[in-house]
Amino acid sequence: MIIHGGTPSPFSRKVAVACQEKGISYETRELVPFPKTAELLAMNPIGKIPILEVADGQFLPDSSVICAYLERIHPEPSLLPGDALSVGKALFIEEYCDTKLNDAISPIFFQRFVRPNVFQQEPDATVVDAALPVLGEVLDQVEGLIPDAAGPLLEAGFGIGDVAFGAQLGSLMLARQELDAARWPKISAYARWVLSRASFEKVHAALA
Repeated sequence: MIIHGGTPSPFSRKVAVACQEKGISYETRELVPFPKTAELLAMNPIGKIPILEVADGQFLPDSSVICAYLERIHPEPSLLPGDALSVGKALFIEEYCDTKLNDAISPIFFQRFVRPNVFQQEPDATVVDAALPVLGEVLDQVEGLIPDAAGPLLEAGFGIGDVAFGAQLGSLMLARQELDAARWPKISAYARWVLSRASFEKVHAALA
């Protein structure tokens, strides 16, 4: 399998971590989603990454779609809980991380990591300063929703919600944005736990 996408992308890293967790061999090919080239749009009409190229040359876009596909073709170890209600909770965590949390983190990550490392440009500090209060509000909300002890988000164990949340927290780590442990003690403990997992360490090592 080939993951087409920029390794810095949290969504590309999300798919790579899922593959690592399942023991699926994959190759990464860097693909920047701008400009919207004919090659990119042929693989994904929406023009976003990641895009999974499977063995027969078929393409699947969108990290959530790809992870669902991986779950079907390689069900063990499962990244989804066993009961229907817990599956729904896990998928909601994934969606929350991919949307609201990503929206809060991405301006900071783009300025501090993507611009200097991908485009060789200086970050815009004013954009970061404007984004930090928004991120703080979202993290205040998240702090009240996660377990007290550092570990999987759901009782069923490590799963897709952890993969999605860890991918976003990895963006903060790569952007060198420290979490205030006094303000967000549970998130800070969780970040240390999930980002020290072998799958995340291997994927982040590719960016070193």
